[in-house]
Amino acid sequence: MQVNYEAIIDEAKNKMMKWQEINEQNMWELFQNKEGYVVYTKKNPENGINMNRSQTEIARTPEQILDLVADVNKRPLYDERVETAHVIEQIDANTRIIYVRIKPPIPFMNSRDLVMVQKVYKQNDGIYIVCSKSIIHQKTPPINKVERAEMHLSGWIIIPQPNQMTKIVTIQCFDPRGDVPTSVTNQYAKLQTDMMKAAIKYIALNYK
Repeated sequence: MQVNYEAIIDEAKNKMMKWQEINEQNMWELFQNKEGYVVYTKKNPENGINMNRSQTEIARTPEQILDLVADVNKRPLYDERVETAHVIEQIDANTRIIYVRIKPPIPFMNSRDLVMVQKVYKQNDGIYIVCSKSIIHQKTPPINKVERAEMHLSGWIIIPQPNQMTKIVTIQCFDPRGDVPTSVTNQYAKLQTDMMKAAIKYIALNYK
């Protein structure tokens, strides 16, 4: 039976665009507003897992930002927690199956890995969306001593602004799976914002 990756990722993207709005219905709680980064948290209404929403602006074009964050092969350039990242399968020009392995946040824990479908969208208003979601892929079974985590939703929303700035919103709902203390799960949630900061720093230094 052929998997409809398009339907899977389109559903995830639609949820992300609905949930990214800061309003009473979405119930985001402000976690941090510091050094140009605004971070909100909440529970995923479907599974109770922690979600993060981070936001900032940078004086770079949407296309420059997209060039980095949409290319999984470039992930290790700015994200030091990544052991390896690559494309497993190219579905079409905008859709691919990707693999990412993440270092554990503390010693004596197994690494986590993810197999995800990722798609890049461009809207008529110039907004780019990069959305990823975990899938089961027959050609990429779990690896011994590496815990297969689940990314319920991960995305970058890249929004051009009238002042030659670009607004960036990232959303992530990550389940590390396995026997993980709550304190460590919270560390994984924090790493999403750290990853965004590292990407923005890399873009500022390397994209002129």
